[in-house]
Amino acid sequence: MSDIEYEVKRYKKTLTTTEFYERFFNFDYVQNFCKECPRYDTNYSCSPVDINIKDFVLGYDFIDIHVTQLFFNSEDYEKDYSEEELRDVLYDSFFKEKKKIATKIFESEKEYSKAQSLTGPCNHCAENCKELYSSCKHPEIRRYSLASIGMDSKKILKELFDIDLLLINGVLPKYLNNITSILYKK
Repeated sequence: MSDIEYEVKRYKKTLTTTEFYERFFNFDYVQNFCKECPRYDTNYSCSPVDINIKDFVLGYDFIDIHVTQLFFNSEDYEKDYSEEELRDVLYDSFFKEKKKIATKIFESEKEYSKAQSLTGPCNHCAENCKELYSSCKHPEIRRYSLASIGMDSKKILKELFDIDLLLINGVLPKYLNNITSILYKK
């Protein structure tokens, strides 16, 4: 499966953190999805987080929101993938592209006086670090996800980029999306 071909489209929007927080913070709604995840409350970068989210977000001036969208060849959509084959397709495409943008955004933190990327969940020590340690062992490199801080990715995609959030649900959807962001002060 490693030879799957796909097209990548990239989009970017910049907002003030005040506008971002006011428009897209919907903690209870997002946390209902997070609670369904097997990683819920097992990782210091996943929900529930131990920070004041509003203070965290508003401690920065701006947020750059990067969307990576993947489209596949028509014949790839027609295939009936096994669970393992679909996982391979995702690793050879979606997760590969997600890692590329996360690395780029993480590196761009150095360009600002204060910055933090939202590229989580963190996997620097262990997926289940909350079960192993009484506190985060690497707070200097821990990065949260948008969901863990209560941001509504579905609304972000629709309102800022006019893209619908599509779920995988065992089949290759029409397209795949990844949102990666960076909070920063100039």
